[in-house]
Amino acid sequence: MLIEKERRPVAMELVRQIQRLMAEQGLKPGDKVPPQRELAATFGASRPTVREAVLQLEAMGLIRVEPARGAYVTEAFGRPAVNVSEWSFAERFSQVEIYQLRFALESFTIRLAARNISNDDLQRLTALNEAMHAAIEEGRYRDAMASDFNFHLAIAEIAGNRAIRDILALYRPIITQTQRPPIAEPQRLGEAYREHGSILRALSHRDGETAAVAMRHHILQSTDRMDVAFVAG
Repeated sequence: MLIEKERRPVAMELVRQIQRLMAEQGLKPGDKVPPQRELAATFGASRPTVREAVLQLEAMGLIRVEPARGAYVTEAFGRPAVNVSEWSFAERFSQVEIYQLRFALESFTIRLAARNISNDDLQRLTALNEAMHAAIEEGRYRDAMASDFNFHLAIAEIAGNRAIRDILALYRPIITQTQRPPIAEPQRLGEAYREHGSILRALSHRDGETAAVAMRHHILQSTDRMDVAFVAG
């Protein structure tokens, strides 16, 4: 197999290379994708670049990332390839539009999650929130954003609506852009962690209405932190 290497491959080119590698290895739905450290060594790429490429592949629906387990090929992998060069989210949607989508979608989704949530699910969400907090404390802001997004994505998974889960995964690139922390105001970084805590408390009581209120408050506070002129209606 011919491996294409660049000194500093950009994430979008690396997406294509990983797709090619998956095809050449004959990976099928359910198969595990090589770990990120192996991909970094194979393509001579940095771990952050590999991580960005993996997130893009997940957003395209070609792989499924499971925390602490790795990435797995999805049913969509064998379908006609997506032209990743056309995926310019920031040019297609404004921050306001994405926050309005999340305000409507996630306040509904969390009501479903409150009905279905198990103690194991609560532990998983708590672990993601604590991972975000630890990353904030250590100044690992990209890792904090990843844990933040995974917290919200896990709620959609718990809700049991695959369409909603896939919508959030699809728009992961722009959602994570809108979540970029306000580095100029580091004292505000812990707010999202505490807001997640309020969401978790409502979920622990299986109280969908209170959880929805907490989620809407969290999203509105996020727009304030990001200085987005959000109008909820």
